[in-house]
Amino acid sequence: MLNEAIATCTRLFEPHGRLSTALPDFTPRSSQIILVRAIAKSIFTQSILVAEAGTGTGKTYAYLAPSLLSGKKVLISTATKTLQDQLNEKDLPGLIKALGLGVRVQNLKGRSNYLCHYRTHLNALQGQFSSPTLAHDIIKVRAKLPRLKRGERSELPEIKEDSALWPYVTSTVDNCLGTECEYQQDCFLGKARKRALTADVVIINHHLFFADSRLKEEGLGELLPNVEVVIFDEAHQLTDIATHFYGERFSTNQLKELVDDLISEWPFNGAGTHPVDALRGSLDELIHNLLHSIPEKEDRYTWKQLEQYSLFQGYWQSVINWLLTLKQCIEDGGLASHAGVMRCLERLKAIQLIAMHLNQPQEVTLIRWVERFKQSLVFHATPLDVAGAFSTLLGRAPGCAFIFTSATLTMASSFDCFTKPLGLSKAETLLLPSPFDFKNQALLYLPRDMPDPYDKHYYDILLTKVLPIIEACGGRAFFLFTSHRALRLVAERLYNHLQYPLLVQGDESKPLLLARFRQLGNAVLLGTATFWEGVDVKGEALSCVIIDKLPFASPADPITQGRIAYLKSQGLSAFDELTLPAAVLALKQGVGRLIRDVLDKGVLVIADPRLIARNYGRQLFESLPPLRKTRDEQTVLDFIQSW
Repeated sequence: MLNEAIATCTRLFEPHGRLSTALPDFTPRSSQIILVRAIAKSIFTQSILVAEAGTGTGKTYAYLAPSLLSGKKVLISTATKTLQDQLNEKDLPGLIKALGLGVRVQNLKGRSNYLCHYRTHLNALQGQFSSPTLAHDIIKVRAKLPRLKRGERSELPEIKEDSALWPYVTSTVDNCLGTECEYQQDCFLGKARKRALTADVVIINHHLFFADSRLKEEGLGELLPNVEVVIFDEAHQLTDIATHFYGERFSTNQLKELVDDLISEWPFNGAGTHPVDALRGSLDELIHNLLHSIPEKEDRYTWKQLEQYSLFQGYWQSVINWLLTLKQCIEDGGLASHAGVMRCLERLKAIQLIAMHLNQPQEVTLIRWVERFKQSLVFHATPLDVAGAFSTLLGRAPGCAFIFTSATLTMASSFDCFTKPLGLSKAETLLLPSPFDFKNQALLYLPRDMPDPYDKHYYDILLTKVLPIIEACGGRAFFLFTSHRALRLVAERLYNHLQYPLLVQGDESKPLLLARFRQLGNAVLLGTATFWEGVDVKGEALSCVIIDKLPFASPADPITQGRIAYLKSQGLSAFDELTLPAAVLALKQGVGRLIRDVLDKGVLVIADPRLIARNYGRQLFESLPPLRKTRDEQTVLDFIQSW
């Protein structure tokens, strides 16, 4: 049976197999067939497989075809909505048609992507908006609700992605009324979840996977069906997402939303003063004081760092007292039968519980920290080790196959940097390099005479090294940065020294910037972490990728500090176990933006001199594709001229 299943899948991918004739964009690859066979085996034997498949391997079809042919219920989890939509709108429909299968697919997104009838109607009638535009927009949204097909935000392109309207027309776990909602039968999210429970293939994101597991663990039902195959694509992001999921947090914005919702829900006849108005005013003052009790020089602080600021400690205690006062106000209101008000009370109790945890003495496996934004704060309690929790989660599904895949899961051919943090030490592993001819398609340029990355003249010197390369390429470049500060600095320099269109992250949305980059054909795009991965630009529009520094995590980051301290307490090297592996995976993602097709040509520039000067450079080189290297600018210019 196993051999037959593997053979059936293999025949599909052979040079004269069904996929070659049925899919116009299909190209047979030997590495893809190896991956197909491994995935088919994992599905049949209900085992765990971790597979790194280099760019161009064709991993998407490699996991889709065996899954579809297995006849089992399949869950595909991605890190981004972009890949979710690509799978749902392009890859799966084409493959299902090619295989002649009748398969039901449901693309299920997170709650905030679906419009909420209750909140839209409630806020359209009672909402107090800061601008006439918001008031006008919510009326338009309410009028369109009956005509929407899926009820997703994407069906309202006229409302900007970052509009302040969305919290008023979508729900959260906190403010959803569930079965007590008068619009339950019309709920867009509820309908999508029902379709998911009966679908053969469900596409979700990693956050939703963890949210479902928590509901099952707490005995509160489920969002997703019980499945027999789980595939994690873009699996390299799982550790960070799991860390976020297993943590706790609340924000000052949540407190504002809680009070606003309470005011909207509270049955008030308008006589006298609203019972909650005074608390809303005191909250605004309290948030203002909290923000100004923390220095603006950093945007993240550990709890230990904040203990030296007596003003912050005093205002934090005021937050605790404010929560108690609000709770007493609700309980004294005599509204125990009012579902909306009681839901607000439950939200308040959940926030109080997190605040209580933050007040407890520091545990070695938990980091308490605060994130500072321009007008808000987020209070976090984050676990530093998720291996036990994640492996336990997988252990609760003994009859299920788990497949983890990405182009970046290894450091120097070892999977330890991925498997150890997630407790996957017993998983089978498979490493497949990219089929692209990197030695002829690309060249790695390591500029000479670069100063230390922390030298104040670093970026001025860097620009003198890379501008001739950008000119020779006719623009067509990604300039990837490890910090927003560096991006802004270089953007200011290039505005006056570049003859090609300059696209800068933050000026427009990511999809719009990428669309313009492809359309212009000679642009230079400046981006930070969000552009290091999940970006696919094939062809001549992208011929050069410049990486400013090796992507080591900031030592000032509270989670990084906590993980380093935890590893040291275990007698381990934090650099070898954490810092270097994380930098390797991030660097591999950035490098992966350059060559996306067999016909692509390009230059990769890594300016950081530590890649050559430090001992760990060898491990970084071993983790990259087999690129030809040069330190000579003329060699680079000759290579570009040869295209």
